[in-house]
Amino acid sequence: MERTEGERGRGRGILLALASATGFSTLGLLAKLIYSEGFSLQAALAWRFTTAALVLWTVMIVTGRRLPRPLWPIVALGFLGFSPQAGLYFATVRILDPGIAGLLLYLYPSFVVIIGLVVLRRRPGWLRAMAVALSLAGCFITFWKAGSYPLAGLVLGLIMAIVYAAYLLIGERMLAEVDPIAATAIMMSSAAIVYWLACLATGETRLPSSPRVIGGILGVAFVATVIPVTALLASMRLIGAADASLVSTLEPVLTIVWSSILIGERFGPAQILGGILILLAVLAIDLAPRLARLAKAKA
Repeated sequence: MERTEGERGRGRGILLALASATGFSTLGLLAKLIYSEGFSLQAALAWRFTTAALVLWTVMIVTGRRLPRPLWPIVALGFLGFSPQAGLYFATVRILDPGIAGLLLYLYPSFVVIIGLVVLRRRPGWLRAMAVALSLAGCFITFWKAGSYPLAGLVLGLIMAIVYAAYLLIGERMLAEVDPIAATAIMMSSAAIVYWLACLATGETRLPSSPRVIGGILGVAFVATVIPVTALLASMRLIGAADASLVSTLEPVLTIVWSSILIGERFGPAQILGGILILLAVLAIDLAPRLARLAKAKA
């Protein structure tokens, strides 16, 4: 039987979401590659965001997109939200292996629910509450042997997930009516300014010279930033944000696979079980709004 146009569009959307998850899953490994050549955190991020911003501004000019108004809230979100979250991830990966850092990052959906309850008085419902419990249980099981991982890395990873959750909650309101490519270009530029200032302050304004560093920076900018961001945006247009985010839960799984293959990162039974619980929590949070809509439709 021949597939309909809608089915083909949905298939393309799923493939784009998979491409996005695959691209994002390489971020920690590429960061490790740059660090191995002696580059500092601030220099790696400055070059990442500068390269990505140049590509996105080129897309803006070629496609004739206009800057959103007002501009300052998006610039502020880039300076105060996106920049610290990105820095925290790179700092966490510097201490922990990418697979463990990826699992810590994916605690953020549960922190979105917790912050929404405490700050915004959003009642989570039974499924989201169960997801938070699963996520916290998974975190405890994965990291209960404190000596297995540096405490500084675990603390940074938890702060990273909390900051990312807060950034998403604020961005949900601020960017609802904004062209996502324009918003991303502005935030990438803001982040580049932040980290170039940090480079100037610490004397780390070095040029990438070795092929490994150049390859790592280009990989971080294109493979782990521009391509997955644009693929995710295209996927959301075809299958919606909920389904795209559901497919994106493969990201930490792919990070673990890459880490196991390329750098020999190993996970014991506790880490595997804990990771499964964290991923089940993310899936439950993604499913909650769809089940609510289904219940309304039947009512």
